Amino acid sequence: MSTPGGLQRQFYDMLMESQWWPADDLRDYQRGQLGQLLRHAKKNVPFYAERLDAVLKPNGDIDWDKWGEIPIVKRQDMVEHREAMQAKELPPGHGPTGTQRSSGSTGIPIVLTSTALNRLVSNALRLRVQTWHELDWSRIFLNGLGDPWRPDDWPQGTPLGPWGPSWVAESSAGFAWSLNSRTPRDVVLDFIERRNCDYLVSGPKTSHLLALESLRLDKPRRLKAILAQSNAVGEDDRRICQTVFGAPLIEHYSSKEGGQTAHECPNGTLHLNGEAVLVEIIDESGAPCPAGVAGRVILTPFFNTAQPLIRYEVGDMAIPGEPCSCGRTSHTLERILGRQLAIFRHPDGRGIINIIPDSARDLLQCQFWQMAQIGPNDYEVRYVPRDRGAHGDEPAFTELFRATFFADAEVRYSRVAEIPLTAASKLIEYINEYHRAGN
Repeated sequence: MSTPGGLQRQFYDMLMESQWWPADDLRDYQRGQLGQLLRHAKKNVPFYAERLDAVLKPNGDIDWDKWGEIPIVKRQDMVEHREAMQAKELPPGHGPTGTQRSSGSTGIPIVLTSTALNRLVSNALRLRVQTWHELDWSRIFLNGLGDPWRPDDWPQGTPLGPWGPSWVAESSAGFAWSLNSRTPRDVVLDFIERRNCDYLVSGPKTSHLLALESLRLDKPRRLKAILAQSNAVGEDDRRICQTVFGAPLIEHYSSKEGGQTAHECPNGTLHLNGEAVLVEIIDESGAPCPAGVAGRVILTPFFNTAQPLIRYEVGDMAIPGEPCSCGRTSHTLERILGRQLAIFRHPDGRGIINIIPDSARDLLQCQFWQMAQIGPNDYEVRYVPRDRGAHGDEPAFTELFRATFFADAEVRYSRVAEIPLTAASKLIEYINEYHRAGN
């Protein structure tokens, strides 16, 4: 029987080949994994006793043309049907299991049961993106997004041990630490300096705030790279982190439910990790969105057999991308637009999700912003000024806002000292507070 390290290396080696596979080879591989998952869920998970009948025939054959008829799993299902979603048995080699808690940034915290195999696959995917960007596994690594429910582990940090692949000799010299995601920014910066950290896992907005704090304290720290997750990476985030830390941001799109869903290649393109998760981006009718058209993100992770999520709506909106010039054949994302709670709705029934380019921050002379729908066609733009004594061009921004969303929108402004991050260190830049409240 293979050891966990041996299995991880096997999967990593496959990933280094599969990134170049022709589309038909990837499709066949995915269908093989999905077939095993469907048959397992039908047999062992009460929640799926009938949900898969449109696709899974009594003899075990699968009608792939009817994949879209499988009902979409909602976040609320994970709360209301948690026990029914637990597998009575696991396939050989998939256990043991553990639980993870989400931040509840959508307003519904959830608990997910996951398998050891699922975690092994996620680690192999992380190693692949680290290989793409030539990270040095002999250096010091800090996860600044440690579990916020753990007892406070700062300022000493939680030691994690080597973080590189066990089969690479240089990994034995490297070491990883973790800090609770609620750790104050000045403590994080002090930890980076004391432990001589070269790499940091952090949210892009948290990294941006760390850079501002470093400037405020006038104590520059240098990093080799920041592995950014929890939010889409903005150009302002990249710019300030490069200036202050000398570090590029490497974007990771992930979630507790979907695992490591997409990673940024050296060309700056987000590549879907199709070897571990099927990603669908669909419109309101359920049809697949073509490249360049925004839709809802639906995930089916292959290896979480303890609590299968088959066609799970993670709550994000994204835009499929075109093939990348790097030559990797995996599907891509042009952009992650954010949570579905960012959809603004007009009184006439129109709904729209869009983003205003980072360059428009210059109009408001701001570091951060949050745009909230607060009424039927009423919006509040909350922003943190770069300089409390300077004022941006709010009328010009109103014109841009109306051109981006609704021409008759009523827009008001609120200059704030800060915009609070969520428990998962996310900054929600677009939020529909009016409809979220049930209006």
